[in-house]
Amino acid sequence: MLTISKQTDGGARVNLADWQLLAQVSQVFRSVSDDFTEHVDIPRGQATVLCVVAKQDGLTQSEIAGQLSVQGATVTNMLQHLEEAGLVIRRRDPEDNRLVRVYLTEAGHQKEASINEQFGNMQELIFKGISEEERVILRAWLQQIIMNISEEG
Repeated sequence: MLTISKQTDGGARVNLADWQLLAQVSQVFRSVSDDFTEHVDIPRGQATVLCVVAKQDGLTQSEIAGQLSVQGATVTNMLQHLEEAGLVIRRRDPEDNRLVRVYLTEAGHQKEASINEQFGNMQELIFKGISEEERVILRAWLQQIIMNISEEG
């Protein structure tokens, strides 16, 4: 693996191999995700939103944004496309009119099942040769990285 290092203000050299590896994993993952979601005719971001809503019907837009670590405006835009496609509906919360909740339609449930199948195929590819125990450790490390980044941002 190519190792890149950088001079810091204090004169020490920082190894950028980890950054490079994470960037490469991120890029490859996005590319593979895009390829797999093409089979279900929906962009990767919208597919992810649909799966989050399928897991917990009736979330608010801000709850979806929080779960995906994206801006509310991004979710609003994706939900508009999903609603136009007849995959979700947005309704005002009957107990708190300020909130808008998101629900899957029957077509949304069918599309989510197709997406889930594709994501299952993708997981088989990604985790080939990696044991369940190793996946548990990887999951913990990735969650820690997300927390570290979130605290800085």
